Amino acid sequence: MKRFCFTCLLTLWIVSCHAVITQVNDMKDVFEHFNNADSKTLAIFDVDMVLVQPSDPAFQMANMKHFGAISKRILKEVPSEKQMMFLSLMTLSSDPILIDERTPQFLQQIIQRGIPAMALTANLTGQFATVPKMEQWRVDGLRQLGIDFSKTAPSQTPLVFDNLPSYRGNYSTYLDGVLFVNGTVVSKGDAFLSFIEKTDFYPDKVIFIDDREDNLKSLEAAIQKLAKPIEYHGLHYTGALKYPSKIISEDEFESRWQKLASQAKELN
Repeated sequence: MKRFCFTCLLTLWIVSCHAVITQVNDMKDVFEHFNNADSKTLAIFDVDMVLVQPSDPAFQMANMKHFGAISKRILKEVPSEKQMMFLSLMTLSSDPILIDERTPQFLQQIIQRGIPAMALTANLTGQFATVPKMEQWRVDGLRQLGIDFSKTAPSQTPLVFDNLPSYRGNYSTYLDGVLFVNGTVVSKGDAFLSFIEKTDFYPDKVIFIDDREDNLKSLEAAIQKLAKPIEYHGLHYTGALKYPSKIISEDEFESRWQKLASQAKELN
């Protein structure tokens, strides 16, 4: 009997820890991972550098990689508590564009199959710069590009996570199918755990697409804390590197980054 119980516990542990992280560089390959998904699978998409990116070439992945030393140096010059403000200014500096024009069509296909889908982003919440409400600005911008999670997400109710640490006086927020972590004070994993607890939605499987591997691991670690086992598959999306960005000069790149860095340093 003891051996039987041990075997059951071991099986449960293996199932609860079942997690895979795979690198993909094309949105078509991303959606192929949903071929066997159903209504008990939750699709979660990061926003920046997965769904959209700034239209300004200076803030697109190809140029940021090409001038990596410059971007790292300038970012280090910005105080750590204001680096998220700098990145937010980057998203506001120009209109967002789709990284892959097929993304809205691919999303619609999984929605028609009844697969719940939502977004999870580090984007700020509340008032910032000239924007009264950053979460509404982001939701509206995605809709203009044909991406709307409001009816596909597992919860339709707006939520404020005042149980989590605040940043700039604002909290992580959920609005129209998008979970806004509000900077880096809270991890994506912790924000998702709070979302699960508040909505009481426990899928059998989670597929999370993000351009940063640390975010994928954050969600993996969070899911492993749950009492109910959930299969997890993280997709490390590198498609933004393939975007045919206009190559700009080193001086132009540095000038645009320095301008935003100066603005960020003056913000509170």
